Amino acid sequence: MMRTDWERFRDAVVVLAGSGPLKQRLADACLKHLGGIELDALPREVRGDFAELNAALQSGSRTGRLSPVAACVLKMSEAEAARHAERIVTIFAGLHEQHPALPANRSAALLRAVPSDDDDLPAFLNRA
Repeated sequence: MMRTDWERFRDAVVVLAGSGPLKQRLADACLKHLGGIELDALPREVRGDFAELNAALQSGSRTGRLSPVAACVLKMSEAEAARHAERIVTIFAGLHEQHPALPANRSAALLRAVPSDDDDLPAFLNRA
């Protein structure tokens, strides 16, 4: 089943709200959920933010086994990573405003402070 762009951003926000280092969460959110989103398919109100986010995260080059996004995030400061994470949340909020028919409580139910048994273990924890 294909996910909508709203669902992709929602899933990215859930990853950003999770535990672990911010830069790892940012890279995971982008790599797992935001890849393949077409700029022209997004509402005009969020295209500029998404274009800037995409340009910033694609500015790196593949390094060893790291994708360009992962390499770029690795080189970022914590402040830069926080700004990009905030931009993802802002875009998600903008998408939600564009689709008022979406259930407001659906995304809230997915955000939780304590992981459940159904959650996937993040890649950086698998190495431990």
